[in-house]
Formats: sequence, C-alpha cells, structure tokens
Amino acid sequence: MKNLQRFLLLAAVLALFSVMIAPISAQDETPLGPGAGAPVVLGNFGGDIATLNPILANDQPSVDVINQLFPNFISNDPETGLPTPGALRGLAKDWSFNDDGTVMTVKLRTDWVWTDTTGATEGTPITSADVKYAYDAIVSGDVDSPIASAIDSIASVDAPDDSTVVITFKEANCDAPVTAANIPVVPSAYYKSVFPTFADMKGDNPANLNPETSAGAFKFKNFRAGEQVTLEADQNFPDSPVGHVVPQGFIYKSVTDQIVEVEQFLKGDITYLSSIPEDREADMETRATNGEFQLYKTPSTGWQVILFNMADPTNPQSALDDKGNTVKQAPHPIFGDVRVRQAFVHAVDHDALNQGAFSGTGAPVGGTMLPQSWTYDDTLQPYAFDPALSAKLLDEAGFVDDDNDPKTPRVANDKALYAKPGTPLEFSLTTFTGNPSVDSSSVLIQDELSQVGFKVNLDVIEFTPMLTKLTGQTYDALMVFWGVTNVNPNEMLDHYGIKADVVESGFNTGSYINPDFDALMDKARTLPGCDPVERKKLYDQAQEMIYNDVPAFYVNTSIVSVGVQNSVGEWAPKKNSLLWNLPAWSLHS
Repeated sequence: MKNLQRFLLLAAVLALFSVMIAPISAQDETPLGPGAGAPVVLGNFGGDIATLNPILANDQPSVDVINQLFPNFISNDPETGLPTPGALRGLAKDWSFNDDGTVMTVKLRTDWVWTDTTGATEGTPITSADVKYAYDAIVSGDVDSPIASAIDSIASVDAPDDSTVVITFKEANCDAPVTAANIPVVPSAYYKSVFPTFADMKGDNPANLNPETSAGAFKFKNFRAGEQVTLEADQNFPDSPVGHVVPQGFIYKSVTDQIVEVEQFLKGDITYLSSIPEDREADMETRATNGEFQLYKTPSTGWQVILFNMADPTNPQSALDDKGNTVKQAPHPIFGDVRVRQAFVHAVDHDALNQGAFSGTGAPVGGTMLPQSWTYDDTLQPYAFDPALSAKLLDEAGFVDDDNDPKTPRVANDKALYAKPGTPLEFSLTTFTGNPSVDSSSVLIQDELSQVGFKVNLDVIEFTPMLTKLTGQTYDALMVFWGVTNVNPNEMLDHYGIKADVVESGFNTGSYINPDFDALMDKARTLPGCDPVERKKLYDQAQEMIYNDVPAFYVNTSIVSVGVQNSVGEWAPKKNSLLWNLPAWSLHS
C-alpha cells in the first residue's frame, strides 16, 4: 500500500531526522534462521481492520496488515522516501519515459510468486496483469476506492507482456513515479475467482477479510474481531535483507487504548510501540536510558488536525456526478462560511493547548505540507490566538452575542450566509477514544471556543464508527491524526481537490471546492521542464489558498517516540521507514 492510503495515522512511522536512545540491540545481532524468531507483535488501538483488499483500504489498521501481505508496484527508498527502481518490496526494477514524458514504461522483476494458502495456485508468478487488474478495478466506477483521485492523471495502463507495464498519462507529469506508485498489486487470477465482476468487490464480501493469496513477508492465518490478526511467515518472500523471513509470524493485536498498549509493551507482550503518549514521554525516556528497551525519537509524519465539513452533513454528496459534472451541494449552516472557520482557529490558544494536552511536545504549523518537505511554505505562520478578532469575524458572519451571556452560544441573525435566523452557533466535534492527547485537546478546545460564543458538543466514539462518519461526510467537525509523506506535494490535491470529494471513499471529506486550487496543483504537477524552484512557487500559492480558506485546522505536529524491545536483533531504522527490514528482525525468546 502506498503513502496516500496512510491517511489516518495513529502514530508516525516515517522520519527525516531521528535520535536513538539506548543501544540498538542488547542481543546477538546474528540473524536467526527462517521462521526461527519469535513473532513480531504490534499493538492496535485504532479499531478492527476494515478490509485486507489493497484496492479498498483507507484506514491505518487495514493498511498496517496489508503492508505485510502484498508487494508494492513501485517502492520508496527507506532512506530518501522517494520512488526508486529496485527498492525492497517493489515489483518495478526499472522505468523509462518517451520523449514528451507522457508514457512511462515499467519493467518488472520476474523472481516473485504468489502464495496460495489453499495450494491451488501456489507459485503463480506475479505479472503485469496483476497491476493492470488493480488499475482497471479502481477506474471502473464499480468500486469505491480511495486511490481513484490519486491516479486520475493516468489515462490508461497496459500490459503488453508479463514483465512490462505501460502507463499513459493524460499529460506530462513531473511526479509520474509517485503517481504510478499508488497502483496496488493484487492476485488477478484469484480476484477474478472471488470477485466475478468488479461490482462484487464490496466491503461486505468475505473474501476481503480472508486473503487466500498473497505475496508479502507473511501470509494470512486468521482474524479474530476485537482480538487480533495473525499472519505467519512466507518464505516465498524474496526481499528480506537476510535472505529469508526470520519471525515465525506477525500479530496485530487489538488493545483498548494507548495507555494499555504502553503497559503491554513494558510487560514484553508487544514488540514495537508505535507511539508514546505525551504524558509518558519523560518516564519512558528514563526507562530507555536505563536499558529497559530502545527508544527512537523522530519527527511526526502528520498532524493532529480538525477537519471542517463545509457541506450539509445531513445530505452528503460527491462533488462530481457520474459524467464528471459538478454537483451543487448545500453548504454547512455554520462552517460553510469561511469567516466562521477563521474565527474558530483564532479562538484556540496553542500555547495553553500544547502544555495542557501535549506536555509541551506539540509544534504549531502554518503550511499544509510537513515542515521537513521541500514544498513547505515557512512564510505561513500558525494562526494567532486572537479572541477579539475571532469575535469580530463572528459578528461579521452574522453570529451575534445577543444576550451578553458568555454561557450561551451566539445566534445567527439575518446576515448569516447559510444559517436561519435564531440558529445557535452550535456544532458537534467528533473524536475517537483511546488517545490521551485527543481526549485532553478536545476538552480544552471546547472550553476555548466557548469563550467567544461557540457551543461545542463532544462526540467521542470508537475509531471505526468515527471512520464511517469521516468517509460518509456526516460530521460537523472531526479531529484525527492525519498522515502524509514529506516527498509528495500532490497529497494536498488528494485532500482538497474536487475529484477527491467522493462520499465513502475520497479524502476531501469536508467538500472543499476551489477550482483555482485544483488548477494550481495541476500546473505544478505538469510544469514543462519540472523546475523545482518554479514548482515550489506554485505549491506555495496553493498552500496560501488553503491557509486563507481554512478547510481544516492543523492543530500541531510534533516529535514522537517509538519503543522497541531489546530482544529485537537487526533493528536498523532509516530516515523514511522504521519498519523497512521487519522480515529480518531476530526476536530472541
């Protein structure tokens, strides 16, 4: 699965700069034999997996497991984070372009086979047909795939022979390898048997949670809802750095919340702790310094973000109809007005929020790319805490304090754009359970907004129902951890482009519609000559649009810590992937 689908990060797994605390391993670094290591156990407090079909997945738990089961079409280098020919877990060994840059020819490796747990098609080679099938399914219109908007610039995918994929773009694309890398690789022969038509590839089809054919470092064994997903080593996997898969299995274990995950890690029941709650940072750093485990500090690959729904959540609609025509959507009565969204962000005191919810580890941001990205616009400063400006904006938007009672919300008058007169300035902020900083920050934001006349009703639910509200576009405002890469500026288009406003599958869930933004992003992607300096100017303009229009409030980014047991041999994190060599981990019992 590619980075686009790492949409909801409950913890960061990529980094640009990092610090290791404690020795890399307290064990003999000599790798064990095939399947001779203890299973790798990861905790999951993000709810059960939704699917193990790479074409459908858009939630982090599903993607975490899919990453262990399926190859990538094009893989990123774990150090640079860039698509690289021959990178581990990638099917593409090389590629080239025609003279005008519109046709990308990808040559595939031929040493990789599918594993069939039933034995019926064991050893079937992975071919170009497996890439083409996935593309055809995504663009068929019969499948709700979150990948569709990411590959919209592709006109066609052809498979002239088993080891060649020909990708034709609608126009020259400066980020062609990044775009192409979003296409998954799936076992086409097996999929045709369990999904007679693309329309059969629905979320409730049992084959989506029981992949009998795969080609990752592990193969599927079972899924027990509310407990764990269990995989076992697949020695057909050709890309372990030590030549074989060392762990006997991979277990994705459900835990109640982040606090329980930490306690189970300290007991040794979890191998890798993907994030540490802010209020446990000091204690865990002391423990690591004392040699209890390894601690790795790294810049987050995402933000805590509040998404605003700018359309009517009672009647969610995709931005485009089946023919590509724009659908007129009713505005959200409150957040449809940009002045209300601006008032919201100026009412939040980040310093108080940072100390109260993030133990001082959070850093506010202005731009909509990560600070470590080459496209980040560092001229955009975080929104200033300015309650007076917030009140002024609300007055201008027609939400007035008509009773001088700070305990009651403002109400709309006849100047409000979309709210009927008398409508209170009241909305629900949807959050998910299991994360202490989310719990604390939502309460603090609720209080801060009340000071300027908002009434915030906290809607705290389990992660999976939260995802349903998110993708179904049935929320007012919603707080999540939102993950991106630091190398792909087109993810801004995936988050805010009109073609990404697709109910149930697209990532523009707040229905931000701005043709000028789409045009800028397209221009930057297709700029003749692909001069990075000129492209960055265009991306800066696009970030400024988002900054001014406030379709989302980027609460903060941070430095996060991950923990690894001392029993893990071969632990060798790289700048852009901490788990790149997991198949080689030697866990000594």
